[in-house]
Amino acid sequence: MATTEQTRPRVRPTGVVRAGPYLPLEKTEVLRYLGHKRGQDLSDEMSALIDQLMLEVQDASSPRYRFRVFPLAHPELRLVGTDVVLTGAVIGRHLAKASHVALLAGTLGVEIERATRRYEATDLTRARILDACAAEYLEKLLDLAELELAAQHPNATLNRRFSPGYGDLPLVPTQATILAALGAANALGITLTATAIMVPRKSVTAVIGLFDDDADARPVRPEPARLTLAMARAGAFNIDQERH
Repeated sequence: MATTEQTRPRVRPTGVVRAGPYLPLEKTEVLRYLGHKRGQDLSDEMSALIDQLMLEVQDASSPRYRFRVFPLAHPELRLVGTDVVLTGAVIGRHLAKASHVALLAGTLGVEIERATRRYEATDLTRARILDACAAEYLEKLLDLAELELAAQHPNATLNRRFSPGYGDLPLVPTQATILAALGAANALGITLTATAIMVPRKSVTAVIGLFDDDADARPVRPEPARLTLAMARAGAFNIDQERH
């Protein structure tokens, strides 16, 4: 697995120097994205290449996120002060007893897509692995956002994040209204195509319920393995961090 001991300053594609450690990405998750079967042989050479690219993806990305919390109006599941209305039976059960909802958006930026395309022209294996590493890095980025969110709301319990397009929560118009409520176009550089696909491609939005009673926060949000609030703050991924 990628080590977290390396803390040398790294220059992001945006020119910003980040001195925080590399995040501990999970090789098993990268392999899952690659379609690797449990128990399938993995050569030492391939294992070393994945380790290398789990670090490279972090140097080649511009990771950032934003979240905001809004009161939730029942039963229509409307986020007060926004145009966001969450429709569908599954999300209705997910947020049935939530008092507030956090909207979250995160992205790795366009730079990682450019790096992947460069490899596609010369080494398809590296391109595929880098793309899988990017998917895992994005998940870890959102896990860090959740740690910050939980720290800012110590009297609430969070449940699992839930993204548009999952279950019966439609992409249209949900994706657009979430991005608008977060000001994501200007703040994060995330826009939508005519078919509601986010650009940059390695971007995610999600909703998270905040509950007054721990017993109501279902499904339970798992604590991220080997990630800490200190990592989130050291990485300065939260574009609003200086305001807190």
